[in-house]
Amino acid sequence: MRGIVLLNPNYKIGDLHTDESLAIQKIVTDMYMEVNNISPVILNPYQIHPYYTIPHELLLNLQSKKTGQIDSLVLHSLETIERFNYIYPEKWLELCGYFKEIISVTTQTPVRKYEAK
Repeated sequence: MRGIVLLNPNYKIGDLHTDESLAIQKIVTDMYMEVNNISPVILNPYQIHPYYTIPHELLLNLQSKKTGQIDSLVLHSLETIERFNYIYPEKWLELCGYFKEIISVTTQTPVRKYEAK
């Protein structure tokens, strides 16, 4: 199977800083890709990372490469794409059309709990 990972660098998991949240998104999606034998698709040879953080850029690369349908779009959770979907619903639908399935790796965002000492 072939897939593309889309992460949100501005998304905060619980009380974590955005950098920590992005690291968790990377770890969780990488583990999912490895366990399910999904090989990452690199559309742009000049990409710095094997994942996308800007949905508009992903859509533009999909439109320009004409790769046909890719097996899966892997997200940490649907919450990470919620704002984009709300602001640009037609672009989200177009983006989804390039994939056979949209995979949300986690159904709930883990929240760090602090204990009073």
